[in-house]
Amino acid sequence: MSTRHAVVAGLAAVAASVLVASVAAAGFDWSRSSDELNTALAQGKPTQVAEIASADGLPARGVFAHVTSTGHFCLSDAPLEAPLEGGGGCNPADDPLGGRPFSASLAYDGGPTPEAVRDARLIGLAAGIVSTVRVLMRDGSWRAVKLKKARVGADEFKAFGYRFRKSDLESGNGPVAVVAFAASGAEIGRQTTGIG
Repeated sequence: MSTRHAVVAGLAAVAASVLVASVAAAGFDWSRSSDELNTALAQGKPTQVAEIASADGLPARGVFAHVTSTGHFCLSDAPLEAPLEGGGGCNPADDPLGGRPFSASLAYDGGPTPEAVRDARLIGLAAGIVSTVRVLMRDGSWRAVKLKKARVGADEFKAFGYRFRKSDLESGNGPVAVVAFAASGAEIGRQTTGIG
């Protein structure tokens, strides 16, 4: 299996030389081999759908979408100048969200405790019914996540990318869950992170 991409329902994060925690994990799609998927990813051109802002001396990164010839939709977090060098995950192209209102992945360098994490990033995709996405932190506070309209094939979604502040991580205030809300304010989806 490549350390760049895995075929995981729920867009589970995989990244080279870092510890990675999956926010969403539902199961593996073994309909195509990882070698076949990696070949398809290398032959295509990902499209940037969101950006992770630079912060705390760390450079901005892109959130890239890629619909492959193997019938997968893949989302990754990568350097802006090298979109094929990031980590991410894939779902079937006909169900990019894995049957949920949103799907998110958390990748981080360092760990496993929040205090030992050097850089933590959240990426994801949400259905049109999602009005806002927020992250619940260990101390009970919330972090707002900016949503950006994104097209996946013929469908409209909302993509996001977020970098956690070093001050939160250094104090042990890690993310507990990613939560999606409807325009009414009602919670419509929640995924735990596993590190908060």
